[in-house]
Amino acid sequence: MNPLTIKQKNILLGATLALFAIIPSACGDTVEIDLGGAAGLGTEEAQSTNPTDSPPEIPPATATPIPAASGHIIFTSDRDGQNDLYMVTPDGGETTRLTTGASVDESGTPQLSPDGTRVAFAATIGNNTDIYVVDIASNAISRITDAQGRDSSPSWSPDGGRIVFESFRDGNLEIYTVNADGSNPTRLTNDSVGDSNPLWSPTTNDILFSSSRFGNSDLFLLSPNGSPSTLTTNPGPDNNPAWSPDGSAIAYLEFSGELSNICLIGRDGLNKRCLNEYPSDFDTPTWSPDGNWIASTEGTSIHIFNIRDGQDIVISQAGIEPHGIPAWSPDGLRLAFQAFANGNMELFHALVLTNEFMQVTSLPGVDGKPVWTSR
Repeated sequence: MNPLTIKQKNILLGATLALFAIIPSACGDTVEIDLGGAAGLGTEEAQSTNPTDSPPEIPPATATPIPAASGHIIFTSDRDGQNDLYMVTPDGGETTRLTTGASVDESGTPQLSPDGTRVAFAATIGNNTDIYVVDIASNAISRITDAQGRDSSPSWSPDGGRIVFESFRDGNLEIYTVNADGSNPTRLTNDSVGDSNPLWSPTTNDILFSSSRFGNSDLFLLSPNGSPSTLTTNPGPDNNPAWSPDGSAIAYLEFSGELSNICLIGRDGLNKRCLNEYPSDFDTPTWSPDGNWIASTEGTSIHIFNIRDGQDIVISQAGIEPHGIPAWSPDGLRLAFQAFANGNMELFHALVLTNEFMQVTSLPGVDGKPVWTSR
C-alpha cells in the first residue's frame, strides 16, 4: 500500500475541508457556510442559461479555518540535570516544571488520568523505582507505591480510582493494582515467567498485559477477579499493545524478526487484520481520539493508517527524525512527537492535514514522551 503523494494529500485536504463546511458553533447550533459556485445555489436564477442574463454574483469560496493548537503538552526532559516532567503550551511558550526529586523512569511514558487532571509515572530515588502521581494544577506529587523492587508501567482505571502496574517486589515480574491514593495494593497474576506492561481498558475492568508464559511473548486479557485469557498465539512476539478509545479493539505490533506489522484484534482476540503491507520498523501504535486512525513512527516518518480502509498517510519533513510514541491532540488534528533535529532531541507537532511541522522545544537535553492534554 503506497503512501499518499503530495497531490493526493491536497485532494484529501480539500475533501476534508469541504466536510467541515457545516460545523457546530460554540453555542451548539449548526452554522452553514456558503461554499459558492452554481452547485451550491438552488435558485432558478442560478440555473438560467440565457446568455443575456447577468451572471449571478457568486461569493468567494470559503472553508472552515483550522483551529489553533490548544491545551498543553506534558513531556519528559533531562534539561535540568535529571529526567523530570514538564508542561508546555503547543506554541512553545510557557513551560512549567511539574516534578523534582525523583528521576522519572526513562523507559515508560507518563499516563494521563481519564479526567486529564493528574499524571501517573514511574520514578527512581536511590535504587528503588516506584509509582508516583502529580496533580497538574497544583504540582503536588504523591508517592503511590513504596515497596522493595521495581514498580513501573502505570495505567489508570476508567474512573481514575485505581492504577495497574507491573512490579518485581516478590522476586518475579507480576501485575498489581493499587488505589490512586496508594492504599490497597493487590496482586493480580502469579506466573513463573513474569507478566508485564499492563493496560487498563478505557471502558471496563479488563486489563491487557504481555507474557511469555507459553514460550513466546503474547497478549493476555485479565479481569481483576478472574483468570487470564489468551488473545494472541503467533510464532513471533506480540508486543506494544494499545486499546481503542471505546475499548472494543486492540492495536499491537506483531514481530517477524526485527521488523513488525501493526495489527488489530477484537477484545476477544478474534477478527485479526494487519494495516501495513510490508513489515517495517514501527513503534507502539496510538489511536486517534475518534478511534478511526492509528499513528506510529517508522524510520524518518510518521504513518497514519485509516483503520476502515487501510489508507496510509505519511507525514515527514527533511532533517527531522521522529522517534517514540506520538501523541494525538485532543481534537485529533495534530500529533506531538519527539524527534532529532539539529543534533538534539526536541518536541514537535505536526498538523496531519497539511504536513505542517512546528518545533515546540529548543533547549539542550533530551525532550520526549509527549502526552497532550486539553487543559
